[in-house]
Amino acid sequence: MEIINRSVQFFEKYDSAILGYVIHFGLAIVIFIVGRFIAMFISSQLRRILNAKNVEPTIIKFTSSTSRYIIMGLTLVAVLGQLGVQTSSIVAIIGAAGLAIGLALQGSLSNFAAGVLLILFRPFKVGELVIVSNIRGTVDAIQIFSTTILTPTGEAVTIPNSHVLATSIINFTRQPNRRIDLTIGIDYKADIKEVYQILQSAVERTPNVMKDLGIIIRLDELATSSINFLVMVWTDNDNYGPVRTLVLENIKNDLDHNNINIPFPTMDINIR
Repeated sequence: MEIINRSVQFFEKYDSAILGYVIHFGLAIVIFIVGRFIAMFISSQLRRILNAKNVEPTIIKFTSSTSRYIIMGLTLVAVLGQLGVQTSSIVAIIGAAGLAIGLALQGSLSNFAAGVLLILFRPFKVGELVIVSNIRGTVDAIQIFSTTILTPTGEAVTIPNSHVLATSIINFTRQPNRRIDLTIGIDYKADIKEVYQILQSAVERTPNVMKDLGIIIRLDELATSSINFLVMVWTDNDNYGPVRTLVLENIKNDLDHNNINIPFPTMDINIR
């Protein structure tokens, strides 16, 4: 009976304080649940949006996880504040730690920021033929901190994303069509009109040449040992290599058939 009386007296004396603690604890739980829901929702929405844009799986996972951790970190700070913990010192420690980490990882952070910009603006995608930092090849992977280019000779070149963004990027695959530019050197003894006809015929009978986009053949230069003709034709990107090879083969065969030489470089030497 005495224990009950003491309990009643205790609750009568501290009922407001206990009620306050219970309310704060309940609000802290609500804040944690709501914050966790928001973190999961935003993370899943980011994953869905990036998947729809065909972003690399590694980047999708990193971005969604980072957003979830940031929101959960802010949620825990709010929970501690609701429980009466002084959060100003915690925020100051986190800020100081973030500054120290940022100074130590300046290069990595610049590569990360460049990677984010590459994802947003997408100057190239995996599988496209590009020239980046004077490296020509096919994009093999776009990662968080670097981009990997696979060269025609089979080398995998890894370039930091900050270097990728700082240099000019030539993308050969982005447009559906591509122009073939050829310079054909002809002997000075050849008849120019006949050469025009031969080149025109050789180009026109080549498969997959887009005649509707125009065929340009013109005399471009009177060089040291040859008359140089410029041949410009269009084809679709997928057939660029084979069409270029066929055009060259047809031109060479037709010139040989008409006894028109492609001269070697020559030099006249006078000896006294």
